[in-house]
Amino acid sequence: MKTFSWIVIGLVLLVGAGCASSDMSKSAAPTGPPANLTGSWNGGFYGALSNSVSMQLQQQGTAVTGNIDVGGRSDLSGGIKGTVTGNMFNYSLANGGSGTMQVSGNTMSGTLSGNAFRAQKQ
Repeated sequence: MKTFSWIVIGLVLLVGAGCASSDMSKSAAPTGPPANLTGSWNGGFYGALSNSVSMQLQQQGTAVTGNIDVGGRSDLSGGIKGTVTGNMFNYSLANGGSGTMQVSGNTMSGTLSGNAFRAQKQ
């Protein structure tokens, strides 16, 4: 009976160690300081839609607010707000549009209301 008890204890410890190690193998959330989005950004859509875009952004910590002006598109122009985590900017527009842009140095790219977009920090 003692041998059976030790086998059960051993199996419990083995299963517990396996569960603990699987949690550690999961990818950690990106760390590091958020990209700096404060300033003027100019660029536009490319591809099927071609419009100029300018943004004036302010950032406090990870919170970003500002204004966006899309040439000839008052439905996409207006307030913009969001958060930046690492080099990813998750945003929403005052008109209800939203998306994610990736920041690499002074370049921001992604989609704006489903259209390919790229801008340079001035």
